[in-house]
Amino acid sequence: MGAKTMNMILAIAVAVFMLHGTDAAEYTVGDDLGWTIPPGGAATYASWAAEHSLVVNDFLIFNFAVGEQDLALVTKEDFDACNTAEPLVVFKEPGEFQFIKEGTFYLTCTFAGHCAKGQKIALYFAPTASPSPAPSPSQSQSQSQSADDEQYAAAVKFVSKKEYGFKKIIPAAIKSL
Repeated sequence: MGAKTMNMILAIAVAVFMLHGTDAAEYTVGDDLGWTIPPGGAATYASWAAEHSLVVNDFLIFNFAVGEQDLALVTKEDFDACNTAEPLVVFKEPGEFQFIKEGTFYLTCTFAGHCAKGQKIALYFAPTASPSPAPSPSQSQSQSQSADDEQYAAAVKFVSKKEYGFKKIIPAAIKSL
């Protein structure tokens, strides 16, 4: 396992446990639909992203059926090409994620054909000091391409809500590169 991968895993593990901040919002991606192949194709999740003004430290809930979907953080290039062969991080169970850095994040499903059928979303997180409307992924392309893979993946925290509060989890589903 390379040093970059270990640093990425360590950064995610260290950043895991954090309670909701007073200014953080919580959203369920896809609302009632959840995280699945959308009936309206990629436009469904693009519309969802455009309707939400996300800011750093917001929480996103990804609901999906274990074994039928997953959630992968990918580069813009892999997102555009629906290439899921080498995702930065893969989560095999649904969960709640906190995004702790400004920028655009590209998420998809690694199951065969799911990305091509529209199960992918580009999410822009504005800085907390001065939230701004979400730009289209092409407007923020230069921001996302300037970040290296470590910074990109380390900007996401995995938090699992349990009956008695938050539980620290180190996801076993992180892909070893």
